[in-house]
Amino acid sequence: MANFFSDKRAKRAAGLAFSLVLIVASAYVVSTQYAELKSALAQIEGANISLIALAALSELGSVISFGIFNYLILRGGSTIPLLTSIETATANTTINNSIPGGTAFASIYAFRQYRKYDATPLFASWAIITINVLSGASLAILAAAGVALSFKTSQGLDLILVVPGIVLALLLVSYLLAKPRFLIAIARPTLRLSFRLIRHPKGGEPAIIEICEAFNDHHPKLKDLLLATVIATFNWIFDALVLVLAYEAIGKPIPWSGLLLAYGAGQLAANLPVTPGGLGVVEGSLSIALVAYGGAQSSAVAAVLIYRLISYWMTMPLGFISYFVTTGSFKLKRAPTPQYEGSALQNES
Repeated sequence: MANFFSDKRAKRAAGLAFSLVLIVASAYVVSTQYAELKSALAQIEGANISLIALAALSELGSVISFGIFNYLILRGGSTIPLLTSIETATANTTINNSIPGGTAFASIYAFRQYRKYDATPLFASWAIITINVLSGASLAILAAAGVALSFKTSQGLDLILVVPGIVLALLLVSYLLAKPRFLIAIARPTLRLSFRLIRHPKGGEPAIIEICEAFNDHHPKLKDLLLATVIATFNWIFDALVLVLAYEAIGKPIPWSGLLLAYGAGQLAANLPVTPGGLGVVEGSLSIALVAYGGAQSSAVAAVLIYRLISYWMTMPLGFISYFVTTGSFKLKRAPTPQYEGSALQNES
């Protein structure tokens, strides 16, 4: 028991020390970069409100696109409505970005939501994996385009071949995901090995057959997966457009040569398990990358702050509202059925 309390105190002390280090480091950065931050805030104050509103609409388009992307994948084995799919996807992203270990909690939430709409456990698990794979692969297309643009023209013309290569690879992945026989051929030996490791009776062969037959009956169509891949790419394009419009709003030149590459790096940083939603990490990596490719420091900070204000903080309330709606937390409890006097008297008699 004494060891438990000492360990608990040590963890609290370590957490407090880490927090103090972050505060001191933040204070140091603010004090040394005060002039740049002041200039960035001045640019934000003078930003074009109409373009800020347009950027917010673009982010809304990104949110809706991601929900449609989820819906197209789920349509093969779930009865989830389109609006509910958009709400679930929005809530899932918010859970992932707002709490430590959000990825695990978001997956549990998504799994339960899909099961509510007739998805089998196998299909729900497959859908979560597929959504992550295709979403990441579509981001790779933009990142590859960013790499091509970041090089000089002569090199970029050669490197631009990478983009169609990634597109073809993405189409191939979509094709394989839509064909049960390929996935079953991979899943069957994997399941056998898993059941043997846990010493399942007879290697779990009946369970393996049941799982494979279930996936063979419920799987997405190829056209849905291909369309979902296109929609997933538009999800990232709409989100990246927010950063472009942020630059336009403050009236500063856009560093096109490194914008997509910086954006891809920022999205990668958002998925690192350092802070929820990459808070602080995304802002820093995006700003550094944009400055490295020719953007002015103060304008890069201003544009990134506007981008994060819209893409992160604006969508957070939408995500929490969607979570409460999809989990039924907004539903009013039914009042108890009133007892009639006649029935009461009849019971007494």
